[in-house]
Amino acid sequence: MYDFNTIIDRAGTGSIKLDAAPEPVKGSCFVPLTIADMEFATAPAITRAIQRAAEHGIYGYTYADNAYFNAVKSWQSSRHCWDVFPEWLTTTAGVVSALGIAVRSFTEPGEGVIIQPPVYPPFASSVLNNGRRLVENPLLFENGGYKMDYANLERKCTEPDVKLMLLCSPHNPVGRVWSREELARVADICHRNGVIVVSDEIHNDLIMPGNTHTVFAKLPNALDNCIVCTAVSKTFNLAGLSCSNIFIPNKQLRERFSKRARNESGGCVPYFARAATIAAYTEGAEWLDSLITTVDNNFKLMYRFVEEHLPELSVIRAEGTYLAWMDMRSLGLDNDALEALMLKGYLALDEGYIFGTNGGGFERWNLAMPTELLHGALERLEAVVRSQRD
Repeated sequence: MYDFNTIIDRAGTGSIKLDAAPEPVKGSCFVPLTIADMEFATAPAITRAIQRAAEHGIYGYTYADNAYFNAVKSWQSSRHCWDVFPEWLTTTAGVVSALGIAVRSFTEPGEGVIIQPPVYPPFASSVLNNGRRLVENPLLFENGGYKMDYANLERKCTEPDVKLMLLCSPHNPVGRVWSREELARVADICHRNGVIVVSDEIHNDLIMPGNTHTVFAKLPNALDNCIVCTAVSKTFNLAGLSCSNIFIPNKQLRERFSKRARNESGGCVPYFARAATIAAYTEGAEWLDSLITTVDNNFKLMYRFVEEHLPELSVIRAEGTYLAWMDMRSLGLDNDALEALMLKGYLALDEGYIFGTNGGGFERWNLAMPTELLHGALERLEAVVRSQRD
């Protein structure tokens, strides 16, 4: 019913992924597998809603009105069994913006903020660029998968200047969808030690079959101690519309965050983002289900291909997101050499080292693309790894 096979030419549209790709991929016929936006057109209902909004002709200031909030509320209820209230909601120009606002709202210069590397690079930059101390609680890589180091987290949370934790849930890039039990331990540790949790749940709708996302705010000890960050951007390929929905149940925390957000960004919902969000959350469920099936099939293709053709490499089994995390350490290359080898094969990937501690030797692949493109990329990977063997 929905088209996830057509290859759409994005060259010349100002796409960061395409038009600012590294050489020699830029200008080639090969699509980069880097930045986390999709090579799929968004849901038709969203396109129609944006077209109707464009035809109106006045693109003025808009906000999270009743129609907007009711769409958001309905989605959170139907997809995540989570009841949200209007007073909890603050909109920002993106989740990355929200991370920075949270760091500035709840910590002072020099105070500590916990992250769990390897993790999405703006987690670290949101801390360091605001003059706060980066406190790492690295994930543990055991038996081909990742888990949290709770003993280390407890120690870090007891440090007197640690005030905030940035949690990636589901986790980018390792693909974990944390279980309710795992998240409950985080909530308990942070609550006991007075550490506020900012839960980046931007990938919360992109859950692979057999897994379930848990909203952090639904946990005991979490409701009054967290900020939950959501958006339509990853789910429906709308990152360019720059709008995220940030939920803060605790009134005191909400007032501190929303005051700074209003001062820094004005508090508006971008005109086209309003129309797109309402359409996405009222008419987009069936499209999303089809998308997840496509992405899941792409993951399965990658797993099979690597097992059959490149057994010296391995791919972490993703529970969520459309991002694959490939372990290439067996090639014995340093960061620069691995990147050069991939570019030699016309593969523009997100290098593992940019995700911080323990990311070196891995590559992040964006699998939200027509299967034909992914298969071609995997064949180029096989060819370039074979050349390295020889």
